[in-house]
Amino acid sequence: MDRALAAWALHACPPDEAARIDEHLASCPGCAAEADRMRRTAALLAAVTETAPPPSLRAGVLSAARRRRRPGVAMGLSPGLADAYARQVARMDDLLASLTTDDWRAPVAKYDSVRQLVDHLNRNDAAFAGDLGLVARAHDPGPRGVWHAQAEAVLRGVSADTTLLERPAALAVPGPRVVRAPARTGLVQRTFETWTHADDIRAAVGRPAEPPPGEHLRLIVEMAVPMLPQALRDTGRARPGRTARLRLTGPGEGEWLVPMAPGPAGAGPGAERPDVTVTADAEEFCRLVANRRRPETFAHVTEGDAALAADLLHAAATLGCD
Repeated sequence: MDRALAAWALHACPPDEAARIDEHLASCPGCAAEADRMRRTAALLAAVTETAPPPSLRAGVLSAARRRRRPGVAMGLSPGLADAYARQVARMDDLLASLTTDDWRAPVAKYDSVRQLVDHLNRNDAAFAGDLGLVARAHDPGPRGVWHAQAEAVLRGVSADTTLLERPAALAVPGPRVVRAPARTGLVQRTFETWTHADDIRAAVGRPAEPPPGEHLRLIVEMAVPMLPQALRDTGRARPGRTARLRLTGPGEGEWLVPMAPGPAGAGPGAERPDVTVTADAEEFCRLVANRRRPETFAHVTEGDAALAADLLHAAATLGCD
């Protein structure tokens, strides 16, 4: 509770979480006294400090807090969804804070530099936020500060007003086609892209990859699988009337039936006896979807029609955010 009270005293809690703390303080004299002490201390520090705190202070405090506890989640917002995005934002922020000047200039997959990649990530975040009517105000004009302010605007916005998650938003997909989906799907994609690009940066500066926990991988897979039939059509690999079973193992494991062309899921005889079963590691499948693995060398086991398996994997590799 002490950490929550400290954030409350600094006005750093989302509105819903602040309301819950206010309600608790009304019935708990001990916490109320401690909260009053923290508020008075914060006011005293503000009064005697002659210089403004560095713009990165609030971002750093919130990043550290998210590593300690789950973020405040408003009613109606999936805790797993909010937690996944908040944790990937915190990981990325820690990574960016640790980079040297040379690291920021390092070339990274598909980009001239780490800075250019962060600018790309921020543009995609900003487009998503714009669809939801959310505006970011960065106090730190550097690439890390601008990106973090945008990510925070998204997280705080959807936590304060869960109805935003039902609004249509454009997904960041390759090519000229515009794909719109409920914003809750877009928030999973923001989680996915943040993790993917953080690992791109780690690879560029010689650090090991950091896979997300299984529940985050499961969110990513469940976002990607419904997109596969259209991706098959877009790549000229649609096979109407055929069905694949995707069996993923390890953290994020599960099984999904995938129609090999757009249409009702589970329709036709393939729902009972799929034409092919593709078994792979869930994390590796997510990296394939991010276009960080090549379909031709992707580690998997095929039972059934190998040509259908190849079509499925090639389609999956086109879903990345780049």
